[in-house]
Amino acid sequence: MMNDLLRELESMKITGNTLNDDLWRSCVQLTEGTLVPCKKIGNERPCEEKDYSEYRQIVNRNLRNVEATLRHVATTFGEQNVRETASRSHPLRTYLINLIIIIGEQSEKNVWNTAESVSIVSSIQSNLCDLCKCRSMSELLVGKGGEGSSVDGSGVIEAVLLVLRPKLFKDTWKNYPAAVICYKWILWQVEEPNLVRHMNSIIPTALIILDDYVVENRLTGIKCIGKILQHAQMRKELVDTGYAEVIYDALKRLLIIREVAYIIPLYSCIRSLLSTLEYYNNTDSLQWTIRDDVILSLLSSMEFEQDAHLRHAYMSSLPGLLTNIGCAKWCERLTRILSEYCEHHTDLKTLKVTMEAAKTFLVIFQPRIPTHCVPLYAAFLKLHMDLIETPVFDKEIVQNLEDCIGLLYKSTPSIGKKIINDDRMKSVINQQLQFRILNDCTYFE
Repeated sequence: MMNDLLRELESMKITGNTLNDDLWRSCVQLTEGTLVPCKKIGNERPCEEKDYSEYRQIVNRNLRNVEATLRHVATTFGEQNVRETASRSHPLRTYLINLIIIIGEQSEKNVWNTAESVSIVSSIQSNLCDLCKCRSMSELLVGKGGEGSSVDGSGVIEAVLLVLRPKLFKDTWKNYPAAVICYKWILWQVEEPNLVRHMNSIIPTALIILDDYVVENRLTGIKCIGKILQHAQMRKELVDTGYAEVIYDALKRLLIIREVAYIIPLYSCIRSLLSTLEYYNNTDSLQWTIRDDVILSLLSSMEFEQDAHLRHAYMSSLPGLLTNIGCAKWCERLTRILSEYCEHHTDLKTLKVTMEAAKTFLVIFQPRIPTHCVPLYAAFLKLHMDLIETPVFDKEIVQNLEDCIGLLYKSTPSIGKKIINDDRMKSVINQQLQFRILNDCTYFE
């Protein structure tokens, strides 16, 4: 059958005739046979190669056949032929949609394919863009400037998502892991901010994937939402449609779960949502806001956490939430946590982000620092002495620590002078720190 199809296509190229619907249907059948099949058993566990043992035997052969067929089509028809035919030919439209889904499903090495599969679809993608006279997959999916499609005016991305949708329902998506990979691939192909125009088609799937008990699936859902939010950052449509609040409600349920894999991307998504919601809802930061709900959850998790990886993830997520003076209501608790993390530093990676968070804290809440300076002085100077006794190779940690001491001194010069003049501090504050940070030697004379 494949040889017959190629002979027909070769004949079309020689005679200059266009493909009829029967030939397009043959091309469609070839692509449909190349799509990753349904995973019928084992939804409660991750996919394994044995789930696709039969498909793996034919996938590369089918992909090579698809590539050969597409090359014939691409060399036979120019841009005008494709556009005219696509506008009136359902088989051609289906063929192009299937090709995009195949590329997405095989876009990365997985249990249903091989490294060769990824290489072949890379060539297929290049040939498809050439056929449709597109510079990138983004242009093919959403058109130039996001208006329409470079293949036909109805929008290829919507047509592709419509075909994928039955595989991505709440009760079917685990049967089609390749469709999930394709969905994610589409999100990463589209240039910003073009996904905003397709929120109704893409957000429900991300929320379905997010609402799962498997950590890897939750992480995939968070990453997809993060990509969507990059396109929708500070866009009024996200708030007006209600999607901002829906996404926030879905994400906040994960805040109390101690899973290091998605803490940082989770808080990154929430930060993006908060900035958009606060802007369009004219939030009064001096009142209690949903940002305070998030900070409360984060600080509660940080306060008694002893796991080094979780401490690092939590502290990394903290500075991005401290964006306005309204967060000053948390100064006392922040001071206590920063002091504790400095005193019980278990690894340099966490210590590094702790000092970065401390600098953010000292800069944003400078007017409130005098109230909390004593425990901060004690924590910073003790840490500085520890690092002198046990030198570290990461100079950025020492630099940030000395910056913090300098900021603290500038915020509370009178208290700083008393501390510096204390004879017990002479062994803690060396001459180098004096000149580098305080830039004032008079109090040591």
